[in-house]
Amino acid sequence: MSGLRAFAPTVLVAALGTTFGSALVIAPGVVTQAMAAAGLSDLGPVRAILAVIGWLFLGIALYVGAIVTANTCATLIAGQTRIIALQRLVGATGATLRARITRTGLLVGALGGAIGVVVGTGLSVVFVAVLRGNGFLPDTAYTLVPWELVLPLVAVVLATWGAFAAGSRRVLTVTPLQALSSSVEPAHEDVRSGTARKVWAILLMAAGALLMLLGLGVSVSSPFAVLPAALGGFVSFAGVAVGATIVMPPVLQLIGRIGSRDPVVLLAGRNAMRAPGRASRATIGLVIGVTLLVTFAVALGIMQHVLEQQLSAMDDGTMTPEVLQAQRDFFVQLNTVVGVIVGFSAVIAAVGVVNALALGVLQRRRELGLLRVLGLTGAQVRRMIVTEAVQMVVAAVVTGLVLGTCYGWVGGQTLLGSIGTVVPPVLPLGTVAVVVVGALVLAVVATVAPVRRAMRVPPTEALAVD
Repeated sequence: MSGLRAFAPTVLVAALGTTFGSALVIAPGVVTQAMAAAGLSDLGPVRAILAVIGWLFLGIALYVGAIVTANTCATLIAGQTRIIALQRLVGATGATLRARITRTGLLVGALGGAIGVVVGTGLSVVFVAVLRGNGFLPDTAYTLVPWELVLPLVAVVLATWGAFAAGSRRVLTVTPLQALSSSVEPAHEDVRSGTARKVWAILLMAAGALLMLLGLGVSVSSPFAVLPAALGGFVSFAGVAVGATIVMPPVLQLIGRIGSRDPVVLLAGRNAMRAPGRASRATIGLVIGVTLLVTFAVALGIMQHVLEQQLSAMDDGTMTPEVLQAQRDFFVQLNTVVGVIVGFSAVIAAVGVVNALALGVLQRRRELGLLRVLGLTGAQVRRMIVTEAVQMVVAAVVTGLVLGTCYGWVGGQTLLGSIGTVVPPVLPLGTVAVVVVGALVLAVVATVAPVRRAMRVPPTEALAVD
């Protein structure tokens, strides 16, 4: 458990986060230096605004990366329950084992962060060279290795270390008696009985909802109402993340009923409910990614809709079809830029989903072997695993669409509340199509290779796996 090889996907998550952070730190300096070379003055406010926006998106990426890392660590520990229990049986304490894992987290964060800084800086150098070569950027000197690069590195290391500390909490609950048991995941009732987790989730979601309602109420008189509303969205979604094992099982149960007359589909749905902890860890990262993409898409869609209404109401002859098309093209470009930036966090979440689903399959070789001994063919077992992954992904997409639409509408309404009208949510169909297709492809890709590897093991050997 303390080896870095077992946490290779987490190193990738840390590297992606630092790459993203390095690019966001370098970009404001490049923009301000380009504007200075073009003869523009008063660059202080521009650089400050760009820096704030950059740190905002970096904070989102760190938040996503921390949840993905904690889930990865928890999934690995869940698969090593018997080994940890045996170590406890021969004298190791839970605190000692947890300290070893958190030290590994520090090394994982440092390694991933170092790789990310190098890659992010290298990509920025290439990007600037290309833009300067085609004349988009002025031919001047640019600072591509600012001292601020140390900030995303430190932030990623601390976030990874904290995520390992959170994900390794289950080590302290593993008892030596569990060395004699083959149980890996707690039962559905055991997961739902966590009173502290349930209370914290309800409190965070309630506090977030109150802050969003406050923002909506104040938005009539001030556009700054978006600040408490944004804080409320963050707090409420933190409640969803904390209470993932409370929020996701009902959605998974509902999705699992679709096509349940097929025994393979029914078995896939019940597998997800039998191990709600594993299913929740696999889906919450995707919920975050979908929620982020949909939130920004809905907010921009509302802004575009309101602006078109306002220009049309003027009716002074300036709202020609050409002007309307130019405005729509601007919002398409803006949505693309924001989608790419937010999409980086979605990529980090996707890495976590792939890792969780793959680990879940590899940790269930005994179960797959038993199903084959009981009469299921290899094709049926493969279809069951892929169906289970698709069900979890669909549940995550549905949850993310609902949450993202809600958050996006609140954000757009608080920004434009001074207009005095309530604007309905505007959900771009293109974004929905990309999210749905991408999520389904993700589910299939994440399970095909692990299932193929697990199916190569003969049933008798699979039953002997500890």
